[in-house]
Amino acid sequence: MPLLPWQAHVITDASKVTSTGAWASRMIGVTVARQNGKTHLVRMRILAGLFLWGERSIIAMSQNRMLSLETFRQVVHIIDENAWLRNEIKRVSSTNGQEYLELKNGATYSIVAASADGPRGRTADLLYVDELRQISEHAWAAARPLTRAVKNPQTWVTSNAGDLSSTVLNSLRARALAGAKGVSWYEWSADPILNIHNKKAWQQANPALGHLISIDEIESAAATDHPDAFRTETLCLWVEVMDSPWPPEAWQSCTDPDMVLEVGRPTFGALDVSLDRRTAALVGAQVLDDGRIGIGLVDVWTGDHGIDDHRVAADIATWAKTYRARSVAYDKYTGMNVAARLTNAGITTEDMSGAGFAGACDELLAAMNHQRIAHSGQDTLTAHMYSCARKPAADGGWRIVRRGSSGPIAAAVATVMCHHLAAKPYSTPTLIVV
Repeated sequence: MPLLPWQAHVITDASKVTSTGAWASRMIGVTVARQNGKTHLVRMRILAGLFLWGERSIIAMSQNRMLSLETFRQVVHIIDENAWLRNEIKRVSSTNGQEYLELKNGATYSIVAASADGPRGRTADLLYVDELRQISEHAWAAARPLTRAVKNPQTWVTSNAGDLSSTVLNSLRARALAGAKGVSWYEWSADPILNIHNKKAWQQANPALGHLISIDEIESAAATDHPDAFRTETLCLWVEVMDSPWPPEAWQSCTDPDMVLEVGRPTFGALDVSLDRRTAALVGAQVLDDGRIGIGLVDVWTGDHGIDDHRVAADIATWAKTYRARSVAYDKYTGMNVAARLTNAGITTEDMSGAGFAGACDELLAAMNHQRIAHSGQDTLTAHMYSCARKPAADGGWRIVRRGSSGPIAAAVATVMCHHLAAKPYSTPTLIVV
């Protein structure tokens, strides 16, 4: 059962040992796009551990148990097809929840649940964790001790790219990139600056291209899949959230480093406060001379015990009076306290909670796709935009939501609201001299 060149490279490099016979790397990470042969690579590693290297206990786990079960069945099938392997088998159990095989020498290969209790009381010479991006912190913490009582263990993890919620995968990858001792990381991923339709990006992330995957298959996926799904599944690229409504290339294409909010232009503002009240953001929007709407993050307030409504309102009032803002939008469910103080200070405010916000989200997306907005690329504003999660509605609409997002999105919510105000047709007062 031959290996593809990329598989041979990984298994050869990952199997290096020191002068004492110990594994040179005890932690092996493999990230590559789907359908490139990760599972076959791991099957060969499991078989080698059982029949060639004398590993006594091999344990596999995955958040999706069917993945581990499918790998188990394929390993059993290979053994059944080869007499010299089959003759070493003592028993195979396929009982639901108790899948394992045992060799005559006592070595075992079994599946455990990806939970805090699943791996308890076990040890492993080889621990294999599939789809690491989906593994929870609790399951990972329970699995790691499996190899501690073993003299020469090795852990293999495989995955494709994840998002900000893939904390276990992201942490391990960061350790590998920082040069952590005993960790080897093998990753095939596209250059993030390349367009998703760039064939060079396809080649970078798919080492089995031309072997297991055809260029036509990738071309079809690029044309039909959601862009974020394509980036993750086919280009092995990290995205901020798996269901972000804002295409990163669309937001990036609207970057204008020279764009600044200036006093004298028609100006609108919007405030949003996070659900935990620890973050608030003010975003300003102006109608530029070329007709685009300029978006700028004006200020962000944070507090471990919640924001100070008095201070936030005072700061916004000062800005609104300086820029002569026509209106400041807010969501009554999060920003009512601040909005009330702004009203008392003589600032015009506008509640944008409810159904109108969904339409404003779609309005911003259309403007972004057609480059009718401009922003200077502020890091915090971009981070909040990329952290948004999209929630579809029963009527076919959608909106961004705070719950389910991968981080603070107050600046993104405020961007939606102030863009909506700035995009409305407005009339400039005319001075008539009599």
